[in-house]
Amino acid sequence: MSEIVTSSGIDRIHGKLQKRDDGYFYVRNGKQFFRSHEENYQKNQSPRQKWNSEAFAYANRELAKLRATPELEAQLQSRYEAANHVASNGKTYTTLWSWEFNSLLHDYKLSHPFINPV
Repeated sequence: MSEIVTSSGIDRIHGKLQKRDDGYFYVRNGKQFFRSHEENYQKNQSPRQKWNSEAFAYANRELAKLRATPELEAQLQSRYEAANHVASNGKTYTTLWSWEFNSLLHDYKLSHPFINPV
């Protein structure tokens, strides 16, 4: 945090001056300061949002492993055809990858149930 002395007629600036600024201005004890910070909109998630994010990350990691080898992809294709495109959550999907992604998501949520900490 650094103290700012304005050369213009404006005594105090609050917030961002432009949309793409790296930080924001604020006033404390009558002095002008500037604070730069990384904007991370994921840090204020509710417990349910964190649980959904963990399930999404898990499904993406597992899907990347399945796409890495042709043998696993062939096994996945045969399971997809045998299931008649219906995933474990009971919904029908038109592509193999959406079917497997949603199956992984559903399986993760079943094995890690959401328990509200409140």
